[in-house]
Amino acid sequence: MRTPSHMTSSTFLGSFGLLAKNQYKIALRSMQMQQGWFVRIVIGLMMVYSAFILLTLGFFFDRFSEELWPSLDPLTVVNRYLLAMFVSMFFVRFLFQKTPKLKIIPYLHLPIRRSSLVAFFQTSSLFSIHNFYPLLFFIPFWMIYVRESPLADNQNMWLAAVVLLIGTSHFVNLLLRAVLQRKAGVFYALMIVFMVTAFIDETSGIGLQQRISEYLFTGILSGGLVEFSLLFCTFSLVTAASTIQLTRSINNPETREEVTRVTTFAVPESWGLVGQLVRLELLLMWRNRRPRHYMLVSLLFSTMYLLFMLSNAKAFSGYTMAALLGLFASGGFALNYGQLMFGWDSEHYTALVTRNIPFKALVKAKLIVLQGSCVVLFVLSLPLFIWFRPEFVPLHFAFLFYNAGITTILVMELASRNSQAVDIGKSGGFFNYEGFSAKHWLWFIPTALPPVLFMLAMHSRPGLGLIGLATFGFISIMLTDMWTKYFAKGLQARKHTMIEGFSKGAN
Repeated sequence: MRTPSHMTSSTFLGSFGLLAKNQYKIALRSMQMQQGWFVRIVIGLMMVYSAFILLTLGFFFDRFSEELWPSLDPLTVVNRYLLAMFVSMFFVRFLFQKTPKLKIIPYLHLPIRRSSLVAFFQTSSLFSIHNFYPLLFFIPFWMIYVRESPLADNQNMWLAAVVLLIGTSHFVNLLLRAVLQRKAGVFYALMIVFMVTAFIDETSGIGLQQRISEYLFTGILSGGLVEFSLLFCTFSLVTAASTIQLTRSINNPETREEVTRVTTFAVPESWGLVGQLVRLELLLMWRNRRPRHYMLVSLLFSTMYLLFMLSNAKAFSGYTMAALLGLFASGGFALNYGQLMFGWDSEHYTALVTRNIPFKALVKAKLIVLQGSCVVLFVLSLPLFIWFRPEFVPLHFAFLFYNAGITTILVMELASRNSQAVDIGKSGGFFNYEGFSAKHWLWFIPTALPPVLFMLAMHSRPGLGLIGLATFGFISIMLTDMWTKYFAKGLQARKHTMIEGFSKGAN
């Protein structure tokens, strides 16, 4: 859509000002409508706590670096591990940071050029917590350690380079998400190549990532224009590629029907109604883009990313931190896909519950899928534990029972209370978190914290702690019928509320 020729630059600025004001109101209203006061207080406290940790690390980094790298000064440590730090943070950014595409679509009818809309929303996407929070560490660190360093010839250029690195990470994320939406196979291939390369670099002792990081930022600190130009060119290329992909997705929306290789499969009649419901759940997962991506990314993180973490001897060195590793190794699918277990059915939930299908059978089928996923991920990741960290094999076994017996139940408790619709066929719907709210993120705390705290309390006798976790999980698995009746009773009581919520979301 072309902008009328009579529109002046001041008109453009006025339009952008209205867009900015409108986006602010949308964000404010969304937070007020979707979150209760308790959730807002909890989120606020978590944000303040995170900011406090980052500021403390920035001002007193030397006291922390002395414990891990006693022979290196703080500035050398940061320069050497800057790239590795952003690579590690990128996975969090990828999961939580949204693409601006969905925000642009409602404004396409306005008399503003699409290129101008893309530029506005690309720029406004930079105002993200993922970009501001790292500065809470880097600015104090720059003030205390960079400006006071006798080797620093250009302190301001070093800080500018850090900002460029944050921006590069931001636009790389948007670029990869655009590639994922249009060419999922290319995305998965890139992720596998990256993780395998990082794994080889880590295990072989080459340390290429650390060498590149130290070369760039030590050179920039000394006033090296070549090193700064390399980083600036990388930032510019990634930004341009991300903008081109976003423009292309707006001008040429994907409309073709997806054709899956597997259209159906049969299960034995002896499996009864529950077996047929399990079959339908698996077909829904495979045939529809968004749930299929959840499944594939869970497999990717439980294998390739796990491989990268296990190969690093310094990471998860104790049983307390390794508890998080065990939680995701076999429970990653349940934690991600399971939170929307009934939301995936929102489009046809009314037809599902009005048929002669007992809630007990529906719940049992979904529990079988979640518990079965724990077994599948356990088998896939077991060789990695045996090869890299054989001392954690008992932990892996213990968390198989814990995830199958406890994690799945906690996730189902949240899923059975969800009444927000999910469009599983929406183009570009991967990780747009439709159907999610703050309670879904906060629910991770009561899910992950108990095993971590339990292993912390049992740090002197970790073997006994693992036996305890496995026992709790095994007992819960034996009580599956009891849990099934409990969730079925809750679904029956909330049937009309869920139908109404799913219907509103669909409309």
